[in-house]
Amino acid sequence: MLKRVLLSVGTVSARRITARCIPKSVILLPQSRVISRARHYSVSTDGHDIPQEIRDLTMDVYHAQSDAFLESLQDQLEGISDSYPEVVPDIELTQGVMTLVVPQLGTYVINKQPPNKQIWLSSPVSGPNRFDLIKGNWISLRDGSKLLDLLNQELGEVMPDPVSLDA
Repeated sequence: MLKRVLLSVGTVSARRITARCIPKSVILLPQSRVISRARHYSVSTDGHDIPQEIRDLTMDVYHAQSDAFLESLQDQLEGISDSYPEVVPDIELTQGVMTLVVPQLGTYVINKQPPNKQIWLSSPVSGPNRFDLIKGNWISLRDGSKLLDLLNQELGEVMPDPVSLDA
């Protein structure tokens, strides 16, 4: 009841009413405050500036390149799955998110990150990593590794034949 009354009257009236009914130690009235509008984050994972090529990448080019990459990767992995269904039994690509199940290793998730213009990899072997499009290759700014090289290496450990995924 008191809450409805306080909402229906103005702030000054609410203060007068609550001052009589509720001890001052309990009253918590909203006060205006300034919140910083500055963004406090690093532009890269290691504190270095992002290369100009990545900053200049338009969203249209990012989507075209990342979609083409994921579709090509899916086609290649499905070919491997057809040849070795016991090693790579399941590949799924839906709305920019690819899941790759490798029973001997675990589940890989490769997905688009449009706000960052990146492709992210969650690997059961090497852990998480982010890749940026540099000169046509998806490369990690952390350590300079290429996404396809990393997948070739990790999948090659459980495949009976060498793996050669390419873009």
